[in-house]
Amino acid sequence: MLTINSQDYLFWRVVYELVTKHRSRIINLYDHGEVWLQRMEWREKQIIRLVRYEVNWGNLLVRDMENVTRRIDQYKAQSYSKKADFYNIIVSTYPPVDVDDWEYQVDNRNNVRMVLIEQINREQEIEKLFKQLNLPSPETNSWFTDIEDSLILINKLRQTEKERRQEEKDLLFAKKPFLTYILVAINLIMFLLLELVGSGSTDLSTLIKFGAKYNTAILEGDWWRFITPMFLHIGFLHLVMNTLALYYLGMSVERIYGSWRFLIIYFAAGITGGIASFAFTTQVSAGASGAIFGCFGALLYFGVAHPSLFFRSMGWNVFVVLAINLAFGFLVPMVDNSAHIGGLIGGFLASAIVHLPSHKKSFRQGAAFLLFSVVIGASLAYGFYYSDQKEDPMVVGQLSQQLIEDGDYEEANQLLSGVVQANGEVPPEILFLLSYTEIKLGQNEKAITLLEKVVEEKSDFHEAYYNLSLLYLDKGDYEKAKASINKALEIRPYEPDYESLLSEIEKNNFIQQKSPTSRSGEISTN
Repeated sequence: MLTINSQDYLFWRVVYELVTKHRSRIINLYDHGEVWLQRMEWREKQIIRLVRYEVNWGNLLVRDMENVTRRIDQYKAQSYSKKADFYNIIVSTYPPVDVDDWEYQVDNRNNVRMVLIEQINREQEIEKLFKQLNLPSPETNSWFTDIEDSLILINKLRQTEKERRQEEKDLLFAKKPFLTYILVAINLIMFLLLELVGSGSTDLSTLIKFGAKYNTAILEGDWWRFITPMFLHIGFLHLVMNTLALYYLGMSVERIYGSWRFLIIYFAAGITGGIASFAFTTQVSAGASGAIFGCFGALLYFGVAHPSLFFRSMGWNVFVVLAINLAFGFLVPMVDNSAHIGGLIGGFLASAIVHLPSHKKSFRQGAAFLLFSVVIGASLAYGFYYSDQKEDPMVVGQLSQQLIEDGDYEEANQLLSGVVQANGEVPPEILFLLSYTEIKLGQNEKAITLLEKVVEEKSDFHEAYYNLSLLYLDKGDYEKAKASINKALEIRPYEPDYESLLSEIEKNNFIQQKSPTSRSGEISTN
């Protein structure tokens, strides 16, 4: 028959089994024979309380459960424990003497599962416990072939926990980051170049010249535009937000994965985000957001490899911030959410390929590389051969506006004519710009046809009426010129240029002498 000391040993042996073989983490360890463990995996979230004392009477179990319930409420205050399964395990030599079916005496609030391990049925109760924990049953017979002193097991547990904490610290903080600082510096330098050398970071033509993602250019062979957008930002606010995100996320990822792995993850995510943006959006885009979302993907993969540490250290914060950013991308039209999602997927798969330091998972790494290749290949194929890659009329409009301001009317005309032919239906603002280039190229009749279509589609376009009036006046069509300028004045009363042109028209002796290029009225481009 087992002795009381053997039950002491049995208690610490169960704890030792859970800690060393099933990576349960010690939350609290008390010398009087009470241990609280935490086991957090993707599918298992468990808080386990083990206590060693003699249960002589049934009311002791009731009071113990009440005490445990209060303690569990404290653990539930921690977000990662709210939906955990709770276990109360008591190791006693004998069951209560006054209750045969003691389970019915225990208040089962908070879904706490109680297991009483007593000496007669110890093997069955231990098997029942491990089954409830979804763990393989231990070989309990081998435990008692060489019984150790309980103090030796306690010391082993403390040493195991100390080593594990150091191991976790090494996982989170082992590497010293420096590439994050370099990437931040590159972003700042490129922003200054956009502002000082170009026409500003919000100027579309400047962004395209510096390497922003522009589908038309990519289709013509500028493959490097999958990389360069990572270092360009549109406006100061965009730069600040991405730089802060890169600093905090990049530091964490670089510490965990090491510098060269972080660099691979960052570029793989940025390129994947750029390819996704090319495949699914036509707008011109720039920014490090795809690579930054790749850092989120790297942290999620760390959670797959080390779920317990992930949830205890950063897990829910990562999920919340990621969800907010994705929701923001879906709600704000100008945000390129394709790049964000592509970067997230690319960062996760790249992390699985390079894996964590000192980890070798050849099959997983090979499968991740294959899947990454499929994602990249499928996205490129869709972007080049299956997606509708018509130029965005508004993008062409902005580029043409810049060309017009630079006096390059012929190139602006070619761009605008191309988008009109490719899209058929375009916004009246595009037709208005095209009409202006036609005027500058001496094609006034074409300009009149275009402007008539503009005012037909947008009756409050007063600039179009003004230009039409000038063109009709140049032809000597006094009635149409006067009707058009009057319409412009109805929409925009007291406009000096419009009133001046009306006065000129009313002086019939000036009608045949003036032309759009020589009159005091200037053709409008607004």
